[in-house]
Amino acid sequence: MEAVTGVVLAGGRSTRFGSDKASALLRGRPLLEWVVNAVASACERVVVVKARGQVLPAVHCPVPWVVVEDIYEAQGPLAGLVAGFARVSTPLAFATSCDSPLLVPALIAHLAAMADGYDVVCPEVGGRTQPLAAIYRPDRCLPAFRESVEAGRLRIVAAFEDLRVRRVGEGEVAAADPRLLSFENANTPERLAEIEGLHG
Repeated sequence: MEAVTGVVLAGGRSTRFGSDKASALLRGRPLLEWVVNAVASACERVVVVKARGQVLPAVHCPVPWVVVEDIYEAQGPLAGLVAGFARVSTPLAFATSCDSPLLVPALIAHLAAMADGYDVVCPEVGGRTQPLAAIYRPDRCLPAFRESVEAGRLRIVAAFEDLRVRRVGEGEVAAADPRLLSFENANTPERLAEIEGLHG
């Protein structure tokens, strides 16, 4: 399997959450640490993308990792991927957000194994495309994503237009993540409490 770098987006506005999600605690550890450690279990490096001026919580990561700042201010996750992919040197990247603390590392390897011949390997779960639990080829995706951001087209899926995309159905995803826990997002404090109940 081709080498994978994990790209974790930590710089969202957290408007629904009400405070910085990266620093929110789940069982005494920041959400960011849960996600970074899950990603590190399946990736050889990790890139964390933060907002300009954002102070991240202290995090332990068992593989080499780097923190980079958003290149574009407050332009959303597609812009965050541009900043992150610019620091990726492996053929593949797995993109996720800091509010997915139940991410199953086996999902990353499962999707990466499907990447031959594709620029994007993207799950479709719960009737929705899941671009923040997907595999990308940065050398192909970075130019397309940068062009989209600079044109003001900020939806990740819209930037797939000229890329080779492998869409992965829920049944295929469940082979690696039977409970689909990787797609449980702590978007609000209430959801974080529910996720704490799901953990383990």
